[in-house]
Amino acid sequence: MGPGDFRRFRERISQGLQGLPGRAELWFPPRPACGFPGDGRSTDVQEEALAANPLLEDLRRRLTRAFQWAVQRGTSRRAREAAAAAAAAAAREEQSWARVEATLAGLRAELVEMHFQNHQLARTLLDLNMKVQQLKKEYELEITSDSQSPKDDAANLE
Repeated sequence: MGPGDFRRFRERISQGLQGLPGRAELWFPPRPACGFPGDGRSTDVQEEALAANPLLEDLRRRLTRAFQWAVQRGTSRRAREAAAAAAAAAAREEQSWARVEATLAGLRAELVEMHFQNHQLARTLLDLNMKVQQLKKEYELEITSDSQSPKDDAANLE
């Protein structure tokens, strides 16, 4: 059954139904004469069928525009979603780096404080060591002076 046969079949059906009430405008959509898309057959038959009926041609144009719009919208939505996801990931990474930098700055401040305290403790220890050495010398001088005084007293008594 070719495309011309189908057109004649449709005409016969619509003529036969003219006498029935409410069936005068009955319309059957054309069946694809070339099979499935991509099967290698020509689409000229479909084009002829669409060109023969302005309503079908208008419907085809509207569907094509709607499909193209949906594809573009879906693509742009996916692109926006991907860009938003990338921006969110970049923001999270930036926040992570900011936290790391803040933590490092805090550690640097603590290290400077510890370094300062270390120098203060070292100076305090050196001062204490010097005082201990002075006290030892004073103590030794006192002991030597005490031990010499009784000898001097005995020598003076003689």
